[in-house]
Amino acid sequence: MSLSAFDQLIEEGIEKGIEQGIEKGIEQGIEQGIEKGIEQGIEKGIEQGIKQAILRTLSKRFKGVPSKIEKRILSIADLEKLEELADFAYDCVTLGEFEKALK
Repeated sequence: MSLSAFDQLIEEGIEKGIEQGIEKGIEQGIEQGIEKGIEQGIEKGIEQGIKQAILRTLSKRFKGVPSKIEKRILSIADLEKLEELADFAYDCVTLGEFEKALK
């Protein structure tokens, strides 16, 4: 085996390694993208569910929810805040008291 044939084999090995590395990187990127998308979808679903639970609770307790309160609830994206409001929707004495907690 001559030096040039050896060099050619090394070059081919490097090219194949680069191709495999690129393919593996693309696969990992796609996997991570899918996982992140699923996580975001789950979080968004939880957020929407909590908002609906708050609105349903207030509606049943106080015979309806004014649109300004509904809009404010629907604009909140902080899950921790929404969970606090969901609990408070059961505990508040008046709708006005709940509205103050929105601020």
